[in-house]
Amino acid sequence: MGVILTEGDLRIEFTDALNGFVFDQMDSNLPNYHGIGQMSRVDFIVELKEELFFIEIKDPSNPNARKEAIEKFLKQLENDKLADDFTKKFLDSFIYRWAEKEVNKPINYIILFTLDQPLLDNLQDKIKQKLPPMGKNPPRWKRKFHKICLVVNIETWKGLFPKWPIRRISSELSDQ
Repeated sequence: MGVILTEGDLRIEFTDALNGFVFDQMDSNLPNYHGIGQMSRVDFIVELKEELFFIEIKDPSNPNARKEAIEKFLKQLENDKLADDFTKKFLDSFIYRWAEKEVNKPINYIILFTLDQPLLDNLQDKIKQKLPPMGKNPPRWKRKFHKICLVVNIETWKGLFPKWPIRRISSELSDQ
C-alpha cells in the first residue's frame, strides 16, 4: 500500500503503511483538519499493521532556513523549551486520537530533527523523562504510554528506517 507525506522540504515514503496523513493539518477544508488550535500536534500519524507512529519533523538544515530560525532552535534546545514542546505535541496528539478511539496499537514517537546526532541524544533523554510515566514503572499500568521515543537526524533515520526513504525536495529540483 504505502503513503507519501511531505513536511516543508522533506518528503518521506512510508512504503509499508496501511494509512498515513498530515495530522498538523491547518486547512479546515481538508479531511484531516485537526480542529482545535489550542492543542499541539505531531506532523504525521502513520499506521502500520501492528503499531502507530507519531512523527514530528523539525528541519533547521533546510537550505531555505533563515539564520535566525536556526539560532532560535539551538537556543530552545539549550534551555529545554524544545523538550517541553515535543512532549506537549505527543501528549496532545495522543489525547486527540484517544478521543477519536484511534489509539488501538502501540505508539512510537519519532522526532526527525535535521541537526547533528550528538546534539539530539540529550534532547531524546529529556523528552523521555517528561513523557508519562516520567521514567517510572507504575505497577498498576497495564499498557505502555508509548513503545519508543527517538530523536534522530536524517542519517540515523535512513539507518533505522531503510524501508522509508526520505528525500529533500529542493535537491531533487536542483538536479533537474
